[in-house]
Amino acid sequence: MSNKVIFQVENHIARITLNRPNALNALDNDMIADLIDYLIESKKNDEIRVVIIEGNGKAFCAGDDLVDMGTENNPNPTDKLTEYSDGYPAVVLTMKSLEKPIIIKAQKYALGAGFEIALAADFIIASTDTKFGLPFVLRGISAGTYLLQKRIGYHRAVRYLFLGEMFGTEEAFNWGLLYKQVELEALDQEVEKLAGHLSMSATRAIGLMKKAMHTSESMAIEEAFQVQTYSTLASFYTEDYAEGKQAFIDKRESNFKGK
Repeated sequence: MSNKVIFQVENHIARITLNRPNALNALDNDMIADLIDYLIESKKNDEIRVVIIEGNGKAFCAGDDLVDMGTENNPNPTDKLTEYSDGYPAVVLTMKSLEKPIIIKAQKYALGAGFEIALAADFIIASTDTKFGLPFVLRGISAGTYLLQKRIGYHRAVRYLFLGEMFGTEEAFNWGLLYKQVELEALDQEVEKLAGHLSMSATRAIGLMKKAMHTSESMAIEEAFQVQTYSTLASFYTEDYAEGKQAFIDKRESNFKGK
């Protein structure tokens, strides 16, 4: 592991911090490898019930570091298809397979690969000064073709993909991309509030819902409801279901364990 990404766990919350503030936390190969490793560790650790991904310094993430992508420990593969597959798309796919809620804390810039990672999360809380964008075209690169279109529609997405424009939190919130937009000084508090709430929730049921939603998003309704039914069945056998049912009978708050 490098010191370019910091991993901490406290009170059932994993915090993954991008730590290249002088480069606006632009991603190199070391950081991509560390992000994937820490997400996998979060998946395996039953004590972790929610994950926060944030950036140290004034920006969340300015995208891929095109100058410094190849590092001594993680050089670029000679095969370009492997290089592009194993880049930030591998982070996105690992995030989508993590059956725990993921929160992005965004400030100043969430661009390129940084914005794609944000779009792959379950919640984005952003400071009102944040700019979002997928300016790949400005470097002659074709990328960013799935998530943004899926979230905001084709004709709106092509403006930002084909022209490389950025947009702010007002647009992002109105399009349903953000959970909240807050002033910068309130950002930490809002992220901690949401993470704390989720860490005490029925996170096993949340994980099953997340998996079912991603699995069924392109299915016909009959298949989608079959996935939902199996998800419901799996939740029936969790400790949290038994606790939630007993708490309802006892007329008290549930004490969920995420199991």
